[in-house]
Amino acid sequence: MNPRLPPGRRGRAVLIAAAAAAVVAVVAVSAALAGSGGPPRDGGGPATGSIPAAGGGPATGTMTRAVSVVTGPADTVELLATQGQLTIVGSATGLVTLTGQLHWTGHAPIASTRLNRAAGILRLSYRCAAASPCGGNYRLVVPRRTAVVLHEPSGHVIITGLAGPLRITARSVDVSATALRSPSLAAWITSGHLSAAFDAAPRRVSITLLSAQATLRLPPGAAYAVRQRVTSGYVDVGIPRAAGAARTITARINSGELQLLPGL
Repeated sequence: MNPRLPPGRRGRAVLIAAAAAAVVAVVAVSAALAGSGGPPRDGGGPATGSIPAAGGGPATGTMTRAVSVVTGPADTVELLATQGQLTIVGSATGLVTLTGQLHWTGHAPIASTRLNRAAGILRLSYRCAAASPCGGNYRLVVPRRTAVVLHEPSGHVIITGLAGPLRITARSVDVSATALRSPSLAAWITSGHLSAAFDAAPRRVSITLLSAQATLRLPPGAAYAVRQRVTSGYVDVGIPRAAGAARTITARINSGELQLLPGL
């Protein structure tokens, strides 16, 4: 803490609130992790700012702040997370919640909560400040049929119980997804591993691997049109195939391995 700063700047906290009729009921960002840019505008604009460190300046050691976001239902939730561990759970409730902790050394990360009410998209973003390493441990709970768009720079991701479209862009990450009923999965994995098990057959799957591996387990009884473009690596197809099938799997592999297997 910098003793020269006036007391009013120490432990500063701001409550970011947004009301979204029929889309988002409440957005509450905890006082310990609120951005300093003020609440979203009526048009669903951004609420952004650095998470304040003690005294308002860069921290000399590792700092920790709690993350707490609670909203009503949204059609799509997009999360840009820091490296670390993330759990995403599909729930029967109508709320979207993000909880956990954010850690950093140096300058505080940039936290942003943006609601696009017209499109029904809630965008949650946590970015490290320049030359200030950061990481987090998050738990995101969404209504089961909500679409999820995830950007994960590195770490470990556990996903379970989703029934909405799922898009993942990840690097140096281990992703494990189970009990999926998502109609579509699109994943871009660089230097990592993806394991996804479906309880209901998806209509469309697109997998892009760069120096990565993936295993998909699909329910028996459904046939897929499998299209693949492999520069280096292979696709192991252990599921029924039919060139004219309505269900499709598209694989793009550059130094990677993809296994398409029947569910356990």
